[in-house]
Amino acid sequence: MKILRVLFANMPLVLVLIALYATACGVATFIESANGTPAAKASVYGTWWFEILHIWLLLSLIGCFVASKAWQRKKYASLMLHFSFIVIIVGAGITRYFGFEGSMPIQEHTSSNVIFSSEPYVLIQGFERSTQKIEGIEIALHSTKAREYNIAFFGKEMVLKLENIGERKNEFGMPYQALDLSLSDSKNTQEEQNSTQDSHTSTQIMQSPLGDMPTFTRIDQGEYVFFVAWGSKAYTLPFSIYLQDFVLDRYPGSNAPSSYASFVQVQDPISQNTQDAVIFMNNVLDYGGYRFFQSSYFPDESGTILSVNNDPGKIPTYMGYALLIVGCLWLLFDKNGRFMSLARFMRSKSLVALVVLGMYALIPQTSYATESMQDFEPPSAQEVQTFITNIKTHATSFSDAFSMLLVQDSGGRIKPVDTVAAEYIHKITGKDGFLGLNNVQIFLGITMYPEYFRHIKMIKTKSPKLREILGVDVDQEYIAAVDAYTPDGNYILRNYVEAANQKSLKEQDRFDKDVLEVNERLYIFGLIYSGQTLRVFPSTQATDLTWYDIQDALHASKGNNEELKELLHIVNILSHGFVMGVQNNDWKLGFEGLQKLQEYQKSHGSELIISSSKVKAEIFLNKYRIFEKLAYPYVLIGVVLFIIVLIHIITAKALNVWVCRISWILIALCFVIHTLGLGLRWYVSGHAPWSNAYESMLYIAWAGALAGVVFFRKSALALCAASFLAGITLVVANLGDMNPQIGNLVPVLKSYWLNIHVSVITASYGFLGLCFVLGCITLILFVLRSSKRAHIDDSILSLSAINEMCMILGLFLLTVGNFLGAIWANESWGRYWGWDPKETWALISIGVYAIILHLRLLGLKNMPFIFSAASVLGFLSVLMTYFGVNYFLTGMHSYATGEAARVPWYMYLMVACMVALILSASPKRTLQMPKV
Repeated sequence: MKILRVLFANMPLVLVLIALYATACGVATFIESANGTPAAKASVYGTWWFEILHIWLLLSLIGCFVASKAWQRKKYASLMLHFSFIVIIVGAGITRYFGFEGSMPIQEHTSSNVIFSSEPYVLIQGFERSTQKIEGIEIALHSTKAREYNIAFFGKEMVLKLENIGERKNEFGMPYQALDLSLSDSKNTQEEQNSTQDSHTSTQIMQSPLGDMPTFTRIDQGEYVFFVAWGSKAYTLPFSIYLQDFVLDRYPGSNAPSSYASFVQVQDPISQNTQDAVIFMNNVLDYGGYRFFQSSYFPDESGTILSVNNDPGKIPTYMGYALLIVGCLWLLFDKNGRFMSLARFMRSKSLVALVVLGMYALIPQTSYATESMQDFEPPSAQEVQTFITNIKTHATSFSDAFSMLLVQDSGGRIKPVDTVAAEYIHKITGKDGFLGLNNVQIFLGITMYPEYFRHIKMIKTKSPKLREILGVDVDQEYIAAVDAYTPDGNYILRNYVEAANQKSLKEQDRFDKDVLEVNERLYIFGLIYSGQTLRVFPSTQATDLTWYDIQDALHASKGNNEELKELLHIVNILSHGFVMGVQNNDWKLGFEGLQKLQEYQKSHGSELIISSSKVKAEIFLNKYRIFEKLAYPYVLIGVVLFIIVLIHIITAKALNVWVCRISWILIALCFVIHTLGLGLRWYVSGHAPWSNAYESMLYIAWAGALAGVVFFRKSALALCAASFLAGITLVVANLGDMNPQIGNLVPVLKSYWLNIHVSVITASYGFLGLCFVLGCITLILFVLRSSKRAHIDDSILSLSAINEMCMILGLFLLTVGNFLGAIWANESWGRYWGWDPKETWALISIGVYAIILHLRLLGLKNMPFIFSAASVLGFLSVLMTYFGVNYFLTGMHSYATGEAARVPWYMYLMVACMVALILSASPKRTLQMPKV
């Protein structure tokens, strides 16, 4: 009994097991990124010891459950929360061992009753010539290790060897998965096998794509013929699915899919039943114990690919999720729970506050510059200056009106010219207000007067080496577009761009990155220069929702003289009107052309026209850059409040209550503006504003501010930390390489689960980020401790309590959000969990913070210091979940493409600062947390 208690009811051991589990999962994500999913499954996820770890954790949960006597102590909320994990693990085990997952490809106007497994098998079919018998075996192959199997064919024992399993490359250097397979008579000795070539000849078998009919390889051995394949196993259903029609909708004017659906009919010969259904993303078909999901489609759009599963563990798993959510909510309001106990402790203390540091992730994107542009006679410096002055003084009213003109981007989204100009001009120049002009004025100038702007130095550069190569002043920041070309029109940077692209991200230096960035800016300049960005002419075909630039519109109108005349008339009026406006400040013709173009859009593109209120709202967001400007007051309030509180801590003076109140009012005002900004972005985009990296950062900042304003409004230190966290997160969002532009959603994100899952899990990052800041503040207070400042101890204890409350909230949100994501995945494509790096690291973060919150149960001394240090270090798992997976690993949630990026230098600096702070606080760590 004692041994069982040590093994299965031992809290320190449970925390060690959770740490081992999290470490194994983390290692597996790096293995998967480097060597692929099969290697990760073979090394970790599919191993016997990983399954034993699951079982051990399950038994330990049950053991601690019994040993803690939570029922007798009336800890019902805690009981339900921890019991939910037992139910979830049991449900996952049922799914793992008794469930099935596969895919069903179906061509249009055909039926299928065959499912192909999503897991690989070695399939062997044997044929005996003399008896004409056929036999077959199937071997599940998850491991990359060499294996030897004793099998039997036609009553004869044989040895099957699988060796050299893994990735290889063909003569063209393309990778493929293969293995070496040999079949031999088990009665032969090794010497006999070596001397009998046809009894053990090794044959290379290539893995067939999972979800397809496997390709068989023939092996002849005397009187036997074997057909061997490595791929999906086929299962036959008792009913068929007939695909009546597959429909793929794209965003107007774009190749990007908006949605796709399969119109099917279930044909069941046993019950003589037929059933029509429509399967599309987030809408499934349930029949005969199987669930059919819209997964993908054939490249030529001639058919659909459905995901199929049979999941007997769904009900217990969902029950576990429900218990988890109820348990989390109950525990927050349970008067006997830890959260309410900490709240009561807080009410008995007075508080005070502080700051820390931030980081951002920058991944350069690349593209190729346009071909050389025909040279013009360069304008004189005086002509250029006069031209710029005329635009600045004459074109304000026209540019304001032109900014509201609608344009269709390459993704099919309709938006105002103001957004296009803001995106492209800021990319080219690296700033707003370049040369004293607004973005639309510069955009119009490049479009209408390209010969001037090609010679204006407006392309931002960073590398003196690049400027030296171009033959310009190495000390100037900007170059002109013509500087990148030789007099005969050759692109000077061509070879440098190709050389940079051939390097991995880790090998690229600052010069390479600047080459690629300048190349992209030149490419964008060329798009504006050629008019390709002004897709303002809707197609006149009723079924075509594409909008064209002038060249494509003229080409599409060939053969229709009336349409050609109308287009040319609009273009001529606009171009001449702009010239007359700039030179003579006479904009009558320009406004007439703009009005005719808007009428043309309403006449031929009314299906896509957006309301003027949305246009004005989007221009408002572009003009005032709410989230960028909010960063400064957030950070300023946090820093000023920290300085005031720090002075009061050092001088042992009581903090005036109005300091805290005024700070709260200012932060609350910023929070209200922040909320209105998110609401405005939601209105403009038509979907919740947390669908990409930039928007999620805005939401994390919002959640951090929410925590301070709503939960800790009476604590100056917590307000300081919340304000600083919100501000620094907005700084990261706007200084990094995240794209702030509003875009269309991919089909799988068109789901109410997006709003639920992403909002909850992203909010958790805000609370856990606040824990990081509070931990840093607490460690600084440890550094300031002395016998003359005994009052600091009360501040440390109060901050530790706030920190723990924030962590409880953050962990609950992270846990609930992660498992809501599993429900979304299951309802969208039939899989709770795919061990994708993003979801895996979210699970790791849950484990990390679960360990931190349970450290107090180990009876450790100096818990305030240990807890603060742990909350600081634990945030690294959140950074890895949010940033690291996106940019340093690959997976379905990843924003990176191709090779993983190199860890930036500032991450090493950040970790060094964290360690230095912990070491500095360590000598004064002696402080006990009172029983709460």
